[in-house]
Amino acid sequence: MPTVIDWNPTVDPSDLVRQTRDTLAAGSAVVLPGDCGYLALWQPAVAIELPAPAVLAWRADEIAALGVSISQAARRLMHRAWPAPLVLELATTAELPTATSNFARFRCPDHPLFDLVIPAVADLGPVLVADTGDSTADAAMQRLGDAAGLVVNAGERPIGLPATVLRVDETGWRITAPGAFPQNEIERLTARIILFVCTGNTCRSPLAEGLAKKLLADKLGCSGEELPARGFWMLSAGVSAYGGGTAAEEARAVAEEFGANLHGHVSRPVNPQLLLAADDVIAMTRSHLHALAARYSGMGPAARLLCGDEDLDDPIGAGMEVYRECARTILRHLERFIPEWVGS
Repeated sequence: MPTVIDWNPTVDPSDLVRQTRDTLAAGSAVVLPGDCGYLALWQPAVAIELPAPAVLAWRADEIAALGVSISQAARRLMHRAWPAPLVLELATTAELPTATSNFARFRCPDHPLFDLVIPAVADLGPVLVADTGDSTADAAMQRLGDAAGLVVNAGERPIGLPATVLRVDETGWRITAPGAFPQNEIERLTARIILFVCTGNTCRSPLAEGLAKKLLADKLGCSGEELPARGFWMLSAGVSAYGGGTAAEEARAVAEEFGANLHGHVSRPVNPQLLLAADDVIAMTRSHLHALAARYSGMGPAARLLCGDEDLDDPIGAGMEVYRECARTILRHLERFIPEWVGS
């Protein structure tokens, strides 16, 4: 009979994690609570028949070390979406236990235990994971039979939809099995995030964000609201912003003159999460570059100046013509970035 442990989130899980690792190393399977009912973990040498097993995964670098090709879209999903009920099918020529037709499946389940379990079992080699389709630990244990060595009981778990399966390569992505992770979230999370940074996030960076949306939408022949589905997500923030404020009245008015809309803008401060999620960070002045480097060294891509090697002066407190000239300068320099983002 397997060992059965009741999951208690208030108790130190280190012993449970150790038992999980020891059980897998000994050649038995482990039943854990997951995001679609209960999950089974086992090593490839163990004979278990469950549909669509995947390799238990956490970070892109660890997956790449297995000889797997990871596209930019796949990296974004690993960083922005995981852990989640989302299986990624990635191109590979390596001999992996879940590889079929030169694609291998990877899964990072959404349950607090996996934050600790995955690093603890990384040295065991590929560990397989699959949904059992069961809402109780007892049913999952019965399904695995003699293969189960450890069962973690977290009470009845909602099953709902299965995990979404997404095939991702350098040409793009497609859903091969729809499930709990929605398509609109995939569109949003695989988009290229372009982050504009100024001081208070009320004048320059909101204008840059709004005008960039307008330029890209015109280039792609879509509305600004459709940009995430077309692969682009524009954001802005300030190195000294408090958050929750609106764009300056003059910035809103000038944006409207140029076909952009800042009326729904809410200011936000720069933070590590924004920087780590961004693909491009574009600052208005050298002082913004220095602030980013000093406070967030090594977080996200290297920030660049919007105006090449020149600062963009802050129009705050000035008249409408100064704001118009600021907008014209932003547009002129954004034109340099558009080919980089969408191709000429």
